[in-house]
Amino acid sequence: HRITRIARRTLDALLILLILFVLAIVLLARGIPALTGGTTFVVGGGSMEPTIPLGAVVVSIPAADEELAVGDVVSIQVGQQRAVFTHRIVRLAELPDGLHIETKGDANADSDPSLVPATAVIGRVALTVPYAGFGVALLGSMQGILFLLSFAGVLLAAAWLLETLEDE
Repeated sequence: HRITRIARRTLDALLILLILFVLAIVLLARGIPALTGGTTFVVGGGSMEPTIPLGAVVVSIPAADEELAVGDVVSIQVGQQRAVFTHRIVRLAELPDGLHIETKGDANADSDPSLVPATAVIGRVALTVPYAGFGVALLGSMQGILFLLSFAGVLLAAAWLLETLEDE
């Protein structure tokens, strides 16, 4: 009976951890941006390592052009594909058509190949949560949601089975 009780309590703890994990990811991906007016991104490359590792979540808060400074880490949307990347500002350049920035990933030897208009900056990175992007990606797909629901179902069924054995 003691082993059954320990196993059931372990399953209960796993269920609680699963619920807390889902709540934390939802808060990070949706709650914080809603409260701050920012945007959440999952880092899909290693160009900012070790400062921001692959799989991290960054929350970028909008910043006016005049607030940008060398050393700021910013999320930028550029190109025809509207790709988003997060790099550090290494130079500000005032050109006839407005402020432009030169960026560089911390892990890269060289700066990015072209200046980017400051209007392409989505925001300055205010929060980084290493490896949380894997959870955001998991909850962002139907397969991930089905996996978590199935996992929770198995834990509930096992806990229920152990509880009935414990009662006997």
